[in-house]
Amino acid sequence: MTLLRGYLYVDLIEAEDLPDCDTAFFNLDPKDTSDPFAQVSIGSCVVCKTAYINNDLSPKWQESFTIPVCHFADALEIQVKDKDHVNSGHLGTVSIRPEDLMDGETLEGWYPLVGCDGKINLKLNYVPKDQIDMTFEVPNCYFPLQEGCKMKLYQDAHCHGSALESVITPDGEPYQGPCAWKDLYHALNSAQHFIYMTGWSVWTETVLVRKACDDDEEEEGLGETLGELLKRKAEEGVRILIMVWNEKLSTGVTPGLMGTHDEDTCAYFEGTNVEVALVPRMRNLEGLTSFFRDQFAQTCYSHHQKTIILDAPPLEDEELPRVAAFLGGLDVTDGRWDTPEHNLFRTLNNAHQGDFYNNCTQTTSDCGPRQPWHDIHCRIDGPCVVDVLNNFTERWRKQVSDRESRLLPITSEAFALEASAPSENPDDVWNLQLLRSITSDSAVFDFNKIASVPKRKGKYVDDSIHRAYIHHIRRADAFLFIENQYFLGSAYNWDDERHTKAHHLIPLEITEKIIEKISAGEHFVAYVCVPMHPEGDPASQAVQEILHWQHRTMQMMYHHIAKAIEENELDTHPTDYLMFFCLGKGECPDEIPEDLASPEPETPAEMLREKARFMIYVHSKMMIVDDDYIIIGSANINQRSMGGTRDTEIAVGGFQPMHTREVSGNPRGAVHLFRMALWAEHLGSVGEEHLNPGTLECARAVKEAAQSNWENYVKEEPCHIDGHLLMYPVNVEQDGTVTELEDCPNFPDTEAPVIGACNYLPNKLTT
Repeated sequence: MTLLRGYLYVDLIEAEDLPDCDTAFFNLDPKDTSDPFAQVSIGSCVVCKTAYINNDLSPKWQESFTIPVCHFADALEIQVKDKDHVNSGHLGTVSIRPEDLMDGETLEGWYPLVGCDGKINLKLNYVPKDQIDMTFEVPNCYFPLQEGCKMKLYQDAHCHGSALESVITPDGEPYQGPCAWKDLYHALNSAQHFIYMTGWSVWTETVLVRKACDDDEEEEGLGETLGELLKRKAEEGVRILIMVWNEKLSTGVTPGLMGTHDEDTCAYFEGTNVEVALVPRMRNLEGLTSFFRDQFAQTCYSHHQKTIILDAPPLEDEELPRVAAFLGGLDVTDGRWDTPEHNLFRTLNNAHQGDFYNNCTQTTSDCGPRQPWHDIHCRIDGPCVVDVLNNFTERWRKQVSDRESRLLPITSEAFALEASAPSENPDDVWNLQLLRSITSDSAVFDFNKIASVPKRKGKYVDDSIHRAYIHHIRRADAFLFIENQYFLGSAYNWDDERHTKAHHLIPLEITEKIIEKISAGEHFVAYVCVPMHPEGDPASQAVQEILHWQHRTMQMMYHHIAKAIEENELDTHPTDYLMFFCLGKGECPDEIPEDLASPEPETPAEMLREKARFMIYVHSKMMIVDDDYIIIGSANINQRSMGGTRDTEIAVGGFQPMHTREVSGNPRGAVHLFRMALWAEHLGSVGEEHLNPGTLECARAVKEAAQSNWENYVKEEPCHIDGHLLMYPVNVEQDGTVTELEDCPNFPDTEAPVIGACNYLPNKLTT
């Protein structure tokens, strides 16, 4: 097996003399012939696919593909199929040996198809990773890297807590992080011209400005709901357009499965100047099964982008207003307001009054606990904001085409669109690149940019988030720090179940990066923080299946790393290079307010009151590379988010040119400071040992702290734990085998197995 790790460039041009399956098999009208398409497969993974050409035995596809690959292969197969048959009728195949591509020469011309008398005209070229220019800009993307920007990084909705004071800023002062929802309120309140929002969920009763438990300061906007704020701004003449995912199973009578409030939000603003569009995840499909496939997409896939774009006041010496944008895991909905303290009970009657949320177990606002929520967001200013704005307008023109005229003419004559973001210190300037997962079903792409957008089945598919993760994992030097709601993928390289539809490259790319460094005699660490389990009942079929895919992913990664350790005769353990964590909150009895109601006997709420512990739900979608580059957005590390053809997603990647490892050795800019603040939140405090995460010393210090936290978390008697970071509850053996913990095969306080179970649901749903 040969490892192809780099980019595969494919042109599927045309075919001739294909067999007529339709007439031969079904004796249909002689005018109805095969409807051929071509695809390239590496093992069980289809890496590209052309459009269908109806009724044509000599189709001309004329399609080009740039495909990131990280695949072990003994052959590449170019297959020509007919769309009208069950599982796509096979017409013919060309098989290419990977070693024939390794010398960099281009294979091109006509190739005979095995299985029929036809032939195909194609072109293949492989460029290995080492020959790719590893700049900060992700190549071949719809949106380019933009200079002269600014990025403000947020952890959680309200940054508050003493743990962060252990982080010292370059000025020698304790770190005080900005508060995302307060900043969002002030930005919305200051808008004079427009507010554009995209959301998976937008809840009108959300209160952005609240008091933390020991915060006596009166704040502007305290207690005002998002709905009240937006209606007030619309009455002032601000154009407010909101696109919310239309959950198919929610109606005016039923809330749906996901609780997104989409129908409630639309009804709340009806008759006001706030314009809401409920947009389903439509797919424009062809063929006999198109209706059912579209219904599946509308039911199971979502518009998952979370952005807010608005005008900002002009600077002191400027006349034109500027434009700013917020994005990230930014669902302004119930249960998301939280601080780095992640209280379980203490805030039920103050900051979370009227906003109780727990979607994992049966508790109430009277007795708790609530479900703590950890998330990552950002605000961006400067030229990259124009790209966020363009994403909104492209989606509105496609999905709300009957109201296209409601888009304001936001031009450089009226707004300072091209101006660099203001910065008192040139060292603080950012370069940013907008990234997406979206297809031409959901956006009207700019004709001048579509040359950089790949196609799949004839549709344009912007999968630049996936490409960005791959690109920056490949250019990483010392470490990765990932927080994500899900972590599963690279199914084509699992030990088994390789046909599972989760074929994105990220887990295997991380694994190959670690192996590459081991072979070079260097140390590299990937820290991955995920929820203890996906949201919902952890014993349910869907959650158990997702956990099963996650276990398959972990198993694959650790097996490969263990083999590299053995081959290099190292005295190390697989978890010295790759660690999985989750977050949990442990409290002691005196942290529970006395005025809370007593839970009903023999209920989950009673047990959780006694244990005074609960997982902190990791909703983040972030990767930090070497403390000098960061990706923040809405995309999870699963096929739904990374494939480009399922959920629509958005992200931004950025760095400070004066704070890269090339310029400063050990970067100590905003990305480093933010990573240290996150670690302070998770570990309770940080010190010198946490400055350089790529070292074995740092990895083992973090591992030791997380293991200690886990041991305290699962104690019979409740106790306060300063840190939230827990080792993920599995055992990793020296040979890379991943098993359940002998003394804790189920998640604490549940009957749900940690390693999950395959329940044979449609894996397009659970991957």
